[in-house]
Amino acid sequence: MLSLLLLLPLLWEGSLSQTLQMQRSVTVQEAMCVQVPCTFESSELQDYAPRPVYGYWFREGVPFKNGHLVATNDPYRWAQEKDWGRFSLLGDPRLLNCSLSITDPKLSDTGEYFFRLERGQLKFSFIMYPLYVNVTDLTQKPDIYVPEKLESGKEVTLNCSVPWVCENNKIRFSWMGDALPSQKIVPRSSPYSEVSFTPGHQHHGSNLTCQLTFIGHQLRIERTVQLNVSYPVQNVTISIAQDNNTTAFFPTGNSSLVVVKEGESLHLLCAANSNPPATLSWILRNQTLVSSQPSDNGVLYLELPHMGPADGGEYTCLAQHPLGSKEVSLSLSVQYAPRMLSPSCFWAEERLNCTCSVQAEPAPSVRWWIGEWIDHNNNSDNFRVLSIKSGPWINSSLIMKMDRVPSITISCEGMNTQGKQTLLFQLVPDRTNLSHVFQRGIIIGVLCGAGISTLLILCLLLLIKMLRKKSMTATPAASRGEAEDPKRSFWAGQSLDPISPAVDPIPNPAAPDDGPEELHYVNLNFQSVKAREDHGSTDPLTEYSEIKFQ
Repeated sequence: MLSLLLLLPLLWEGSLSQTLQMQRSVTVQEAMCVQVPCTFESSELQDYAPRPVYGYWFREGVPFKNGHLVATNDPYRWAQEKDWGRFSLLGDPRLLNCSLSITDPKLSDTGEYFFRLERGQLKFSFIMYPLYVNVTDLTQKPDIYVPEKLESGKEVTLNCSVPWVCENNKIRFSWMGDALPSQKIVPRSSPYSEVSFTPGHQHHGSNLTCQLTFIGHQLRIERTVQLNVSYPVQNVTISIAQDNNTTAFFPTGNSSLVVVKEGESLHLLCAANSNPPATLSWILRNQTLVSSQPSDNGVLYLELPHMGPADGGEYTCLAQHPLGSKEVSLSLSVQYAPRMLSPSCFWAEERLNCTCSVQAEPAPSVRWWIGEWIDHNNNSDNFRVLSIKSGPWINSSLIMKMDRVPSITISCEGMNTQGKQTLLFQLVPDRTNLSHVFQRGIIIGVLCGAGISTLLILCLLLLIKMLRKKSMTATPAASRGEAEDPKRSFWAGQSLDPISPAVDPIPNPAAPDDGPEELHYVNLNFQSVKAREDHGSTDPLTEYSEIKFQ
């Protein structure tokens, strides 16, 4: 506040000295209000009889009588209509007070103003140092109070206030926003307004605006806030990236199935919609593979490079949130060609039992071949095929009734959409053990020829002795004195040697042309003697193994 002592001449009948104290300028924002204190002293007023004293505030540069009068206490003078209620003389000139009030100013009100005093014939104006009023743009905005915590589904009340507004201002509040059922207009004379509503998860991040309108002035100001609504997990999505292609899943209830081939890689992404972001976890077979951090903003990645059979299963993305959690699952099926495991074959009670186990995804089927395909649904007394399936496994057995071990090739073939694999059981009797036949024939001949001459008997006995000596060096069973079972089949005790390059193998059975195939050879030895060395095969896809049967 600047104090100015002004000595102003009377502009009527000579020159009188007056004293006026008032700040030289004032700045006010448009539509706001300001009061300017003003006092004056005049010794000349004490010389006159009591009469009404009138004060006038004029815009400078206009005639006194017909000028732009903005405020007065003279009941016979009126300010211009556009200034009614905006400018007023607060002070009482009889008490030497000339204070001015400005309410709801406009930019066009910027300029200089001066005070004039009249009492009867005494009339004078203070024009040397007028009051300069500077009206600027309105920069004030409403204040919106938002509770610290907005929760989905719970009603909340917001307050909008304008404490700086003038008491005489006529104002109107308007509320706008997606969270409100409709625009709310509240005419109020008080400098604040309230609005109540129930936010939902869809209102998180939406705007809410409080707008203030000065009635008659058509001036609007507003403030906008963004709602921060806490809400539980709404939905969880899983995206899969493979070979530059991305697929998004929105599982609901049952898990979705994704099929990949062995050796392929996947990039999984789980995203959950909640506020604040949920904690995400990838889980496989009740084991947590990876978890998110708060900074991950509700997104969690999982890399699955070069997938194998052990990587298949149900992958669950669990989104945990204080207001409500949710999870979704994705089933990954890693498909691979059949694999032959644990082949076996044994001879017992004139039955040949061969078994092979096959693992594959999708679940494989098994076919047996003995020169031709054996129909599993056409079992007989001579052969049976038994197969048991469990997940990616199938165990199949071929049971054949035969009184001797022939020279034969049996094939076990596993197949699925990814390919097939064949396991060959090659049975080849050992030709070196034919001495058992001769030995048994000679013994029978001796028993039947008891009536022949003594000389012939002695010769035969000598021949038998020589044959027995040779047989002891040929078979361990004979050297241990094991008794021969007269009911045993002729081929039951024969050994089956592995195939060597020098032996022409029996042609393999024809296989269907529906995918890549691998052959595995199993050489069987039914004797307790050690089989001869396996010379192998030149086929790079052939594997040889030796199975001994005691």
